[in-house]
Amino acid sequence: MNQTRNSARKTAVKRKSGSREKIIDAALVVVSDQGLRRFSLEAVAEIAGVSKGGLLYNFPTKSDLLKAMVARHVEEFSDQFDKTCLCLSAEGKRNSVIRAYLTTFRDYFCVKEQSPSGFLAAIAEEPGLLDPVREQNARIVKEIRSKSDNPKLAMAAFLTIAGIRHTQLFSIDCMSREETLGVIGYLLEQFE
Repeated sequence: MNQTRNSARKTAVKRKSGSREKIIDAALVVVSDQGLRRFSLEAVAEIAGVSKGGLLYNFPTKSDLLKAMVARHVEEFSDQFDKTCLCLSAEGKRNSVIRAYLTTFRDYFCVKEQSPSGFLAAIAEEPGLLDPVREQNARIVKEIRSKSDNPKLAMAAFLTIAGIRHTQLFSIDCMSREETLGVIGYLLEQFE
């Protein structure tokens, strides 16, 4: 059975073309399945279908791999947020930045159900890895404050999402996915 599970994971990881991307995918799988305590470069290499030497060529240290995991998270969220912002702005939508933030969070974490476990594992290992997230949040907050009809309400919405993110991150959320989507839908209505 364990061999079947590993085979299925390797197949899922193969969808990415580059070996770096496959390794990051595999690292996220290992952390999600085994937790950070059992996180090993050997397990990542096995799931990625690369040799340990191949893994070390791409990520010379465990820290480098953790940084790449966080960087991917920040990059994917930022890319989706920026695209959504541009789309809403081009459509002439008011409050486009907070609407883009709410929509991106909904789509990235609630609809696609991106697991934050790899992210939590990385920051638990190295708290300094939060720096790119701090920078991302500072950029988004600055834009929300300057481009909202009601900056205080927009900041309340931002902080609501921050609370939801943190409860998901620590697996202490008390709302169902449907309830979370309902809250986000309600917040979006406030900015129409």
